[in-house]
Formats: sequence, structure tokens, C-alpha cells
Amino acid sequence: MKVLLSAQDPGGANAVIPVAVELQKRGDAVAAMAEGAARDMCAARGIALSDMSDPDVVLLGTSGGESVEKRVLLQMRGKAPTVAVLDFWSNYWQRFSGPGTKDFKYLPDMVCVMDDIARDEMLAEGFPPERIAVTGNPHFDHFADGITRESEDQKRVLFISQPIRADTKIPGLARPPSDEYDALDALCAALPAGHMLSIRLHPRDTRNKYDRYLNSRVTIAAEPTLEEALSHSGLVVGGATPVLMQAAAAGKKALCYEPVIIGNDQMVSNRAGVTVRIDSPQALKAALHGYAAGEWPYQTRPLREVWPQGATLRVVAELDRLI
Repeated sequence: MKVLLSAQDPGGANAVIPVAVELQKRGDAVAAMAEGAARDMCAARGIALSDMSDPDVVLLGTSGGESVEKRVLLQMRGKAPTVAVLDFWSNYWQRFSGPGTKDFKYLPDMVCVMDDIARDEMLAEGFPPERIAVTGNPHFDHFADGITRESEDQKRVLFISQPIRADTKIPGLARPPSDEYDALDALCAALPAGHMLSIRLHPRDTRNKYDRYLNSRVTIAAEPTLEEALSHSGLVVGGATPVLMQAAAAGKKALCYEPVIIGNDQMVSNRAGVTVRIDSPQALKAALHGYAAGEWPYQTRPLREVWPQGATLRVVAELDRLI
């Protein structure tokens, strides 16, 4: 089988790269048309960066706004089956529509989604049920890989940055009630004495994004990989990001700071009891000071109780079924 992969944003790339690796293991040919952060991510996993004019199937990540996945889908529509893999519970129709218009112009033949919650929310937004397959996110299969707890610094808090404010400029994307700067302001104000705050930049962040926050206690995380940064930190804090799910899967202490939610909580792991939502600056300060005192009152469920292993093979089965 010949497979053309296309991805741009890191979340979308994380969802499809495990599938490509599995396909290559069984002898299938995979080529990637990738841009942005996905380009280096594909190359790092041994996926050839090249065009493929006659694939048997097209495997797509999803990205906000204009993206390489959308161009590839239009190019390949009618020539080969197209399959997208969703990576998070947000901006469903926006991922598959033109800027600011709910037209489903870029809807592929099949969308593989994380769970029944994603499917039900997509159906409520008008997606045709025959275009949705519940497979899980393949990235979840390897969430805890490379994350250890032996080198934890209990006095190090890791903040997971996201390009939320930048994404508000993309037409049609939902505008959140708060962004990464609001979260970092609250986190700096809540940081207990004797503790350090490291900022893990998002792949789309500029190096100087948080310069005005930096001082002797607030620094940019220097580890070359996300997994190393998580491994070295005692506590992980962020907004609605799958990185917190990744931390929780590895047994790390993690807090999801969402002071205001409009509609359903996009961080479905909070709803499922896998991660913990903190809903105000005051609650964040109390949580961090409790952590510093050795208190952790939060009861959570194992991630595997909610999202079972095997998503990668379930997506592979969908590809096989469509050709």
C-alpha cells in the first residue's frame, strides 16, 4: 500500500506519525507532504519528505486556517480515499471548512476521532455520521514513552505554553475567554517561595515570546524534548492541552488552569476525571502552595481506563478498509 501523509501543526502530526511508522513497519510505502513543525517531526521519525502522485490512500492531520493538509485533500479528492485523524476536542467544523465559513469544504472521506464524546459533539455540529470513526488518537498509545520520574525536581513547576493568542487571528476559530498570557500571569503570582518556573515553549512560539516574564525564578525550559522537560519537573501546569494528559499518563502531578469555560470543557480529560481543572487565580495559588507543602488532595482516574491502547492499529484498519 502506498500512503501519502500530510500534516502541519504539531498536534495533527502527533496523531498521524504513529500510524505512518506502523505502516512502514509492515512494509507499506509512506511519503510526507509536511510543513511547519510537522516537517521536522516527520523527518525525525524516518518518514520521507516527498510528494507521491498516485497514493492508494491519503492520511491527514488537521491544522487551523489555511494548511498543507487542506491543499493536499483538494489535490487528491477523487483520486484516493482521504482519512483525517483528529487530535483534540476543539474547533471541529473549523478544521474542515473555509476561513470563517461552516461549509465542510475540506471534509475527507473519513475522520478518525478520539472517542464517543468527539463523535457526539461533531454530530451536533452537522458532520455526517458515516464520515466519523471512533478509533482513539494514536498519539495516546505512546503518551508516557520517554517520561520518567527518577529525575524530578520537586521545586520545579513546568508551564506548557500554547499559541492561543496567535490562533485568535485565524478566521473562524473560537475565541477563548483567556489565553496563555493570562495563565502565566496567574502562575507567576501563585509561585511558592523557593520554587522555580520553567516555560516549555510550543513549537510555534518565538524564542523571545515571554522575555518580559524572565528573571532568576522564571526561565525557558532548556531540554531538547518535551519528554525530558516533563521528566525533570515536579508539577506541570497548562491550559487545555494534551500535554497535561501526557503528564498524567506518566504519573506526573498536573493541573489544568481554565478560569473561564464557555460551553463544554474542551479538556475532556477534566470531564473524565483524568486531569484536574483549576478554575480561578485563587484556586491556583492554593493548589501550588498545597503542592509546596506536600499536599495533593486530587483523585484522578488512569488514562487507560478512558482511552484504551490500540488507536494506531484501529486507524490502520480504517485505511485498509477504504482502499
